[in-house]
Amino acid sequence: MFEIILLTYLSFRNSVRAKKKGLNGLAWGGVTAITFVAGMIIGIIVVVWGFCSDKVNTSLMASPDPKVRNEITRQLMELFNQQPLHLFTIELFAIGGYLLVRYVLDKRPSKNGEIAEEVIVED
Repeated sequence: MFEIILLTYLSFRNSVRAKKKGLNGLAWGGVTAITFVAGMIIGIIVVVWGFCSDKVNTSLMASPDPKVRNEITRQLMELFNQQPLHLFTIELFAIGGYLLVRYVLDKRPSKNGEIAEEVIVED
C-alpha cells in the first residue's frame, strides 16, 4: 500500500514539474510510474541475487513446477520479514527511478521559451 501512495505522489510531482516546462504532464507521470516499477524490479533482482542467494536456492527460480516456485516465494517472504532492510533497499531503487526522470526533466529545455531557473551557490 505504501508503494502505491509513494508512486502516486512521485508521479504527481514529476507531472507538475513537466507542466511547468510546457510538457505533457500525464505522459511524464506515466514515464515516472514505469521507471519506478522498473527500479523496483531491479532492486528485487539485486537483493535476491546479492543478499539472499546464500539462503535461497536461486537456481530453482526458473522451475516450471508451481510447488517449487511457491516454496521459493515463501522463503523470500520469510527473509524479507526478518530483514526489513531488504525491503528498504528495494524502495531506494524504486525512488532512483523517480530521480532519473526528475533529472531528465530538469535538463530538458522549456517549450515556451523560458529559461529554466538556475540556483547559483556562492562559496
